Amino acid sequence: MVSKFRRTAAAALAVLTATAAQAGEADRPDALVLSGRIIDGSGAAPIPQGRVVAIDGVITCVGKAADCPAPPGAVFIDAGEGSIMPGLIDLHAHPRPHYYGWFLASGVTTVRSANTDLAMVRALKALPAPQTRLVWAGPMLDGENSIIKRFYPAAEPDGPSPARPADGPSLEGVELLIAETPEQAIAAVDALAAEGADWVKLYEQLPPDAFAAAVQRARALGLPTMADLGMASTRGLVGAEVDLLQAAALGLDSLEHASGAALAYRRLGGDLDADVLDPALIDQLARTLLTAQTALVPTLSVSHFTAETQSPDPVLADLPLGDAQGSVRDGLDQQWRGVHQHFHANAESNGKARLDARIGAAVMVRLAQLGGRIGAGSDTPAGAYNLPGGGLHLEMELMTRASLSPLLALSSATGTAADILQRQDIGRIAVGRRADLLVVEGDPSQDIRDTRRLRQIILDGQVLDPAALKNRALEDGEALLAAVMAEQAD
Repeated sequence: MVSKFRRTAAAALAVLTATAAQAGEADRPDALVLSGRIIDGSGAAPIPQGRVVAIDGVITCVGKAADCPAPPGAVFIDAGEGSIMPGLIDLHAHPRPHYYGWFLASGVTTVRSANTDLAMVRALKALPAPQTRLVWAGPMLDGENSIIKRFYPAAEPDGPSPARPADGPSLEGVELLIAETPEQAIAAVDALAAEGADWVKLYEQLPPDAFAAAVQRARALGLPTMADLGMASTRGLVGAEVDLLQAAALGLDSLEHASGAALAYRRLGGDLDADVLDPALIDQLARTLLTAQTALVPTLSVSHFTAETQSPDPVLADLPLGDAQGSVRDGLDQQWRGVHQHFHANAESNGKARLDARIGAAVMVRLAQLGGRIGAGSDTPAGAYNLPGGGLHLEMELMTRASLSPLLALSSATGTAADILQRQDIGRIAVGRRADLLVVEGDPSQDIRDTRRLRQIILDGQVLDPAALKNRALEDGEALLAAVMAEQAD
């Protein structure tokens, strides 16, 4: 499916470009003034009866109305009893063009793609504006025994294998880089940097010396690193090479899924099957991340429906686009149901998902107590019933269920997320930052579920209607999927 999509992207994008004008969105106003409760994304208490002024898509004033005069000709938006907050940032997703529009329609204005081949980057960036801002990690680095290799053929009739050694001549057509040696790891990082990747992603089978070489080379080139070290529900307790303690010691910037935590816990002598996790060991794991300044992106939502037995239907219905219909939704639903049925038909797999959810939440809570950095990521559409866009709203709710405050959960998807991305232009309502803003009903600083009650979505100062974005996302997704399916049928 991935390789066939790569060959049909141009035709599908032509369909989308032809219909882009149907989005019906207004041009960006020269000046925009928003009034109401301001949640600025820093974790600070809301500013009641505040004002935000943006000129040419950049925030120029935040504070009380008396301190932020309205520019001539400004467009005014009054939040009333609602709230003004930053646009959301999903730090871990696997976007594809046929559902990329779901992110912006859900209030996600920036997404970090966690493993992206070059053709997919081009396809996502070529989608008609307005679209969610893309930050991307290129093809990930893994070892020769990578579990991901099973998804790729040994060779394709019209090109080289998508999984091949990291020191090959080009990254074109590559979806997985195999690095068995430090030299191969260094060559891979150099190639990713040359292609303009924003991040380097490392995976669970990468040998320790290659892992260390990749992190060091990336740091020398100014590229941050993220890693999935494996979980109990993948191969994190069987075939993983590097655990949380080792990765942090090497200077990893962002740890995904709390991966490597279960392996490190067991290596420290902990019993993962005990009724209660050892708080001293959890503290050690969290303090290691804190000392190394490694951010944690726990992606609790990816394990949620596989670790729980509750029906997903009422949860999905409450999320943005959770009531969507059509072939795009049907395709995602088929994937989610397949994953869900597999896990719930297998008690062992279900237990592993619960283990991942439990240790991930425990490390997250302790790291938050210590003042470490927690970022929100959904891993959508991985897992069961993990909606693009909507999965991030669920992630923030799951963080609060684990005892994080709503303000901290909000910060994990706004201000702290921007810090993790090393971006000074997004994530907070602050002077000099982009006017990526949401106006929502209610007060998410008290009830995190109010982030789902979208009234306006503002991207770079352009005011967008959530209902129009939803319709556009569904229509564009259908057009793209139809083009792909037509090509497959030929």
